[in-house]
Amino acid sequence: MPFYAVLDRFPGVRVALWRLDEDSETLRGFFSEESKSVCDKAVDGITAEKRRRERLAARLLLIRLGQTGDIVYDRHGKPEISDESAHISISHTQGWVVVAVADKPVGVDIETWGKRALKVSERFLDEKEREMLKADVPDDVATLLWSAKESMFKILGIEGVDFALHLRIIPFRYTPSSDEARRFEAEEFRSGKNRHFRIYYICLSDFVLTLAIE
Repeated sequence: MPFYAVLDRFPGVRVALWRLDEDSETLRGFFSEESKSVCDKAVDGITAEKRRRERLAARLLLIRLGQTGDIVYDRHGKPEISDESAHISISHTQGWVVVAVADKPVGVDIETWGKRALKVSERFLDEKEREMLKADVPDDVATLLWSAKESMFKILGIEGVDFALHLRIIPFRYTPSSDEARRFEAEEFRSGKNRHFRIYYICLSDFVLTLAIE
């Protein structure tokens, strides 16, 4: 079964990553006979080829990490293992799919590098956070911060989250890294619990990957 990598760089969390080049029929062929029902459930009712590919690749990655149970989605679209044996998170962007599995709530996000996050930074960063954009590579920092807040949002799984108002990243010095996971801290002010998160990130040539855990 082709996949890009399993990343064991995050404490207590396993992450698997796929470079998605295959069509949905090819992906379906990677499922064993015993897991064909898992395959069919993954794309039940989905007609768009892009979404079918992403769903199938995510299920194959979860199987690679030992998660063969049914996946259900709550009313906010957050994926969960039906028997609650583990916590999972899924993300995809422009040909990449990533999944994370942990024994506690986790959020994962993957974003390709670009200028889009910087252009809309005032929508998701507060004034203090925008100070970090004065770094040598503001495009990359903005993309990283956007990804970090997406991973936090996935843990929360609640409505009415304003990224600039409710999700706060504690200032840190950005260090590009592909060999090891770097870390910074963040907190939220939407749930009423003022939850604190550790955000881990790795930077590769095509994308940044962030992981949020409490």
